Amino acid sequence: MKTHADGSEDDSFQKLLLSFFSAAAKATSPSEILKIFCRATRTYFHVSGTYVWHLLPPNQMIGAEADGWMADHFRNAHLGEEESTIANEAIHKKKGVYFNAINTTHDPMAAEYGAKSMLAVPLMMSNGVIGAAVFLHTSDPHFFSPDHVAKASILAAQLGSFLEAVRLSELAREEQRRAGILAEVAHSLHSEPDLALLVEAVADRLRALLRTPLVCILVREVTGYELWAVATQTPAAGVSVRARYDRKDLHFAADLAHRAIMAGDPISVAIDPATHSLGDLVPPGTLLAAPFRTSSKQGAVLVYPRREGPFSTEEKSLLPVITSFAAVAISNAELYAKARAQAHELHQILSIASELGSSADLDQFMQKFIHRASDFLSFGRAFVGLVEDDEIEVRWSFADGKPGPGGFVIPEGILTRAMRSKEVLWADDASDLQGANRQVLKEFNVR
Repeated sequence: MKTHADGSEDDSFQKLLLSFFSAAAKATSPSEILKIFCRATRTYFHVSGTYVWHLLPPNQMIGAEADGWMADHFRNAHLGEEESTIANEAIHKKKGVYFNAINTTHDPMAAEYGAKSMLAVPLMMSNGVIGAAVFLHTSDPHFFSPDHVAKASILAAQLGSFLEAVRLSELAREEQRRAGILAEVAHSLHSEPDLALLVEAVADRLRALLRTPLVCILVREVTGYELWAVATQTPAAGVSVRARYDRKDLHFAADLAHRAIMAGDPISVAIDPATHSLGDLVPPGTLLAAPFRTSSKQGAVLVYPRREGPFSTEEKSLLPVITSFAAVAISNAELYAKARAQAHELHQILSIASELGSSADLDQFMQKFIHRASDFLSFGRAFVGLVEDDEIEVRWSFADGKPGPGGFVIPEGILTRAMRSKEVLWADDASDLQGANRQVLKEFNVR
């Protein structure tokens, strides 16, 4: 159940992300961005200090920026591969890690700074590790939790995105212009909390920026890859692409998305769209596929060939940067959606409890109960059966938005056996249930 405290925490984190974006977008150098990051995150997490290590290949790190405890001592400090367990572990694993109740004999940095607990997340730029952000607490030995890791990872991803944008802006005048476009894209994305609209906006902006006729965004779900967004030059073309994907004509797209995710880096593939039912929309050429990862999903952005010719090196370099911005924005939208859904569910539960509490008649109570329960759980039909003479008879039912008839005796089978043994029986596809009564499934159109 979502508590008020949890909601306030989500709101404060959203405000942190927006304020960090606003401040960092005005920064003119990487060092200024790092100062903003260290100061903002130390204040938000209430830690003793925040530190950013810069990785110097092959195995050295230098203290780039810090805020809080021993910050001046940290800047320009050098660290070997074997000298900090937690920072190097985050870099090697490419994911956030934390240690509570630290044994300082195993981590020189923890010993030097008197840390009782530490958290580290890798800093990524163009899918490569450039360093690590470390957070430590000098008095609480059990301070960090998985929630800290998740939020710190989102912040580190945003920091990496800004550092990458600055790096691009320093290359040349044309890249400065493109970095400005990136900033506008990122700002517009972060202002959109609706997940569906956000993903569509990402696809549409990429299509316009790279002047391509088609961009698709696919996300890996439990049952396979789903087409999250399609951006085309006309609405009719978008409807056509979705229809073809629904008919499995574009399963090739799912294969490309999977290859990009497995590679962990953008890939280029020469394609002939005519062989994939897209010959009327896309010319032959090179397709770009860039993977991305949000707080809960993995997916890939597919940029299809364009008629004006191959994508330039500069344009190819923009793709992972924008997907990085998009991944952070989508993570924000997922947090918003989760908070809204939990708040809505709580409101529904309270409303249902209040409504049911006013019903004194059993029949009236049960009809209201199955009506509200089916709405709350998003089911098309619901029924309540009672055991009479060792048979389970439907007493109350609700279907197609109205109460249904009772009196139907459930045939003996897997459902009745599950009820008698007090087991939960469920299936995403009822036809896959072994021992299911096919006649009953067909008669009642059970999916």
